[in-house]
Amino acid sequence: MELNLKNDIVFKAFFTKKGNERYLKSFLESLLEESIDEIEVVGEASLKQLTIANKMGRLDIKATINKTKIVNIEIQLCDNKDTKQRTELYGSRLISEQVGRGDGYQELKPVILINILNYNVLKVPEYATKSVTVAHKHRDYVITEDITYWFIELPKFRKSKPRLANALEGWLALIDDKDGRLSKMAEEKHEIIKEAKEEVEEILSEAVIKEINEFKQTAIWEENSRRHYIEEVALKKGLREGRKKGLEKGMKEGLKKGKEEGMKQGIKQGMQQGIQQGMQQGIEKGTEKGIKEKTKKVVMNMLQKGMNIEDIVELVEITREEIEEVKKEM
Repeated sequence: MELNLKNDIVFKAFFTKKGNERYLKSFLESLLEESIDEIEVVGEASLKQLTIANKMGRLDIKATINKTKIVNIEIQLCDNKDTKQRTELYGSRLISEQVGRGDGYQELKPVILINILNYNVLKVPEYATKSVTVAHKHRDYVITEDITYWFIELPKFRKSKPRLANALEGWLALIDDKDGRLSKMAEEKHEIIKEAKEEVEEILSEAVIKEINEFKQTAIWEENSRRHYIEEVALKKGLREGRKKGLEKGMKEGLKKGKEEGMKQGIKQGMQQGIQQGMQQGIEKGTEKGIKEKTKKVVMNMLQKGMNIEDIVELVEITREEIEEVKKEM
């Protein structure tokens, strides 16, 4: 896995590091086009805590600006086809979690959710798009700005051939880091981008972040391997069961309806039902066995790397007794 600012662990480590508030302020001011006098990062965390807290999930940045708005920033490299739905759900949570028993709605702070995406999700040409809730027949009338969504699509940014005339383009060139020439130009045109680049390189030099990134990549490989194993087992099981049930069903239906047409229809229906049932059984059995085997391999790798049992218990859903059993097999 490439280590740069587009990596979610590096991204959060950089923007939440104490003393780096001015970088986050500069990025937000360039995107939101508003002045920020005060910014406070919520939930500052160490590199190790970032991975332990969410090995495979979201590593978002939450901050308040001018004590009046809540901003949440997330970077996503892979398109899971649920970006809009996840964003809407998370925005609703950030609103609802502000309200306690006895609180008034007038105390709610507006929420701004910023998605930096390494893929395209919207059917519009602009690379930075802001949502607005307006009246259907009066599009110039904004109903509410309690939740605002921003979608920054990096492929569109690259395609736009930016001239890096403003700070937003400079920040996106640094975050994307797809074209070394472009990020170098951003450093030359914007002093704060140059300083940010030096800070990112300092973070990347830390051995701990390389270790964390390696662990996360291993977890991704293990997850992909587990899914492949499940699919392979399920397919074989499904085909066997499907053929068997299909032939049985087909023979019965064929004998009832007589001759070739009945046999053909029966076998077709039987194969469909059999494959479906077989796939389901195969997935259930394969999932259970696959997860157990892959978890054992992950634990072995951790033990071989010298990790202590307490850290393994915290990182992997496994008990101390199960870890001792794995050690006996090594």
